[in-house]
Amino acid sequence: MRTPVVGAGLVAAALLAVLPGCYIDLDGLSGGAEGGPEPGDPGPEPGDPGRCAPEGCGGPCVVAAGEAAGAPFAIAAVGSHVVWTSRAGDGAGDRIRRLDPATGAVDDLVAFTPGPGLLATAEGLVVWVAEDGLWWCPADGCAAGAISLLAFGPGEAEAVRGLATDGRDVYWTVDEESGTAGELRRCSLAEGCGAAPERLALSVSHPRGVAVTPGDAGHVVWIQRGTGVEFGQVLRLDKGASSPVMPTLVAARLDFPDQVALGGAEVLWTWADPEGTAGGVSRCDLVASCAVEPLAPQAEPARPLREPAGIVVDGADAYWANRGGGTVMRCPTAGCPGYPEVLAEGLTRPAAVAVQGACAYAIDEADGGRVVSVPR
Repeated sequence: MRTPVVGAGLVAAALLAVLPGCYIDLDGLSGGAEGGPEPGDPGPEPGDPGRCAPEGCGGPCVVAAGEAAGAPFAIAAVGSHVVWTSRAGDGAGDRIRRLDPATGAVDDLVAFTPGPGLLATAEGLVVWVAEDGLWWCPADGCAAGAISLLAFGPGEAEAVRGLATDGRDVYWTVDEESGTAGELRRCSLAEGCGAAPERLALSVSHPRGVAVTPGDAGHVVWIQRGTGVEFGQVLRLDKGASSPVMPTLVAARLDFPDQVALGGAEVLWTWADPEGTAGGVSRCDLVASCAVEPLAPQAEPARPLREPAGIVVDGADAYWANRGGGTVMRCPTAGCPGYPEVLAEGLTRPAAVAVQGACAYAIDEADGGRVVSVPR
């Protein structure tokens, strides 16, 4: 029997060092984990949503926990499956896990990959970042083994801050300590990166999330995190562009944008003040110098948009998790007419969201990490 997730408290965000007109992500640059709650703030109560039954989304329930979940980090939907990177921390449990929602079965897509992190999917393919490089394989199986796109040296994986694929190419952002020499990179899935990946954009300040339109034509969009005239930005390139080229500025003077997603004709992104006191989801049409609007102009006081993360678009709706609020929310990509719809609450710092079939899936930090399913 499924029992709804209940309880809601607030978790304060990890403190970041900020200088005027600039952003320095100390935790990210050191590979540190997300910060915990403030003293005296217990955070949202995790509750016990119960185990999921196959082929259904009757209420919030646990798809995988413990060894089956394996300390999940990033999650995505692909075809009829949901996949996630699993890093148990001892190295031996590092792998790519796969869920068949029709049966509830969880198995290994890739039995071992060291320190897997970010994950992206498209056209039946799964791409991920590991400590030793960039890899991919078909979502229906890797019998011949995962395919290497690019080998990484020590510390290079930690510098990757965003990952996206259209099933033809893979795009990723790379940050570095000075905050002035970040890059947007690309290489072909079919041909690999060769001697070096293509460098689409150079001298980028703190690049973060990246998204790409499906198909042969379209755009790649990415975030430049920070605040002030030269830092908080959404940037765009035509997918057919050769490197390096000057990107188009979509939105500027933003306050700490982070993750990004593309709809049919719009771009959406999450933002969060480093102090954890404010956060939200914004949108605008995918044009130069767009008119920025809040996706959700207001939220219920007891269910704030705090540290929103992991935004995805499916059809006409956007889904995201609020790490500091313990919720999973949904709004139309055109904007919420009222409060955003709360799909689940009482979670423990949900970090990423995927949508497949009738369900939305979120990574939840309770019990060492689990995957939770909710009706969409």
